[in-house]
This record gives sequence, C-alpha cells and structure tokens, in this order.
Amino acid sequence: MKVIRHFKFFAKNFLYNHFFDSFGYYRTLKNFKIPDYDHEKNKSAVRKKHHGKGGWKTQWDNGFVYRDYENYEEYVDHQKVKFDEMLAIKGGFAKKDIIEYRLKFYNRFSILSYIIPPDGHLLCLGARQGTEVEVLRDLGFSQAMGIDLNPGANNPWVKHGDFMAIEAADHSLDLIYTNAVDHAFNLDAFFKEHARVIKKDGYALYDLNIQSAAKGAGPFEAVEWDREERVFLLMLKYFKQVIRVETEDNWKWVLLKGPIMD
Repeated sequence: MKVIRHFKFFAKNFLYNHFFDSFGYYRTLKNFKIPDYDHEKNKSAVRKKHHGKGGWKTQWDNGFVYRDYENYEEYVDHQKVKFDEMLAIKGGFAKKDIIEYRLKFYNRFSILSYIIPPDGHLLCLGARQGTEVEVLRDLGFSQAMGIDLNPGANNPWVKHGDFMAIEAADHSLDLIYTNAVDHAFNLDAFFKEHARVIKKDGYALYDLNIQSAAKGAGPFEAVEWDREERVFLLMLKYFKQVIRVETEDNWKWVLLKGPIMD
C-alpha cells in the first residue's frame, strides 16, 4: 500500500511537469491574473501600513516582536491580502515552484505513514492553495484537509478557517501541520490552540523558515524572533515529546507528540 501511495505522488509530479497548463487545480489560478495590475497603485490601506519593514512594534518582548495591528480584524485583513496579491500579479504558481513544494512536502510527510493510519484526521493550517494537502492525499491520507483565512475560489483542498481559532472538537485531530508559524497573531495562543485540538497521542509538525528569519520578515509575517530556541521552548510548553528535528535547505522542521492538556 505504501508503494502505491508513493507511485501516485511521483505520477502526479510527472503530469505537473509535462502538462502543467492543462492538469490539476493550478491551471485555473492563471485566470485570476490581472495583466495591467499595478501593485503600488492598488495597495490597500492595510498593505500600505504593513510591509516588510513597516507596521512593526518597536518593542521586543522576550526575544519576540509582533506587528502593530490595531486589532484582530486588521491582522485578518492583512493576512488575507497575500493570496489575492499573488494571484493578481502572477496568476498563480509557476511549474517549478509547485514541483519544488511537492518534493519538500513529500520529504516532510513520508514519515507519517509509519505513525498515522490512512484514515487519520490531518489538518494543514494556513494552507493557502493547498499543495501540502494534495501531497498528503497523494500519500493516502484521504481525510487530510487545509484551512486558510483566504483559500481562494473553488479550492478542492482548503476551506476557510483560522488557525488561531480552529473549528474542531477538543483532541479530535491526529496531526496538524503548518509552515506559517511566523504568521501567528500570538505564538503562545497559537500553540495552545493546536494542543487543544490534537489527540492525546497525536502529533504537531511545524516548519520554520530559517532564511526568512535571517533576512528579516517579509511583507506578511506577523511575528519575528531573535533565536529559534525561543520558539522551541514555547512548543515544549504545550507538547510532551520532540520526535524529530531536521534541517533541510532553508527550513527546519519539528515533529512533536502528545499535547499537554489542561
């Protein structure tokens, strides 16, 4: 069965590589490109305030600094703009990007078939277009789903949802995954919410963008930290075990098990 899952993944990679413009969900995203789109002219008020170096608080707190959002609604508005801007400018994702993301997610998720059953409930947070969800489904996890503040139109893998307030019962998920840790409104509340929805023997898989941290935050990140160790300590406040830590290219991923329950 595991061999079949891997075959499906690589077969779809072949299709994306050779028939990208006529295969799959991504081919529809190019319809959202606006040929005469002027990014500076069309910037919303929230984007004029929040960009790479603008819109941040000046005071660091125990190694963390957050964007200076007026309220939670402003945070949501800012995070939702990212996908809309990308579609208007690029009309979706280039073939090279999709193949690279698929391979990255394959490397992350291959271990999961040994610890989570195929019918497990897996939720990808801040999944945007949903490449990670598609790869999980390719690997046989039929219940995998994603949530995002802005999943776009007709997204087959991602529905609307907020990873700061997940619509799931307490301790109901086998695994949550996200590579959007630096988009959290509040990291302590972020990890606490994830511990709430994960089963007592369930898992959390987090990706941290090392390159982004080294170069400074991009236009949509909501929090920065001075050292990765500070993020790990917060994780350990809410999870019992560190199962695996790996560094790969510009990413470091951490697999944790067992939420610490109240």
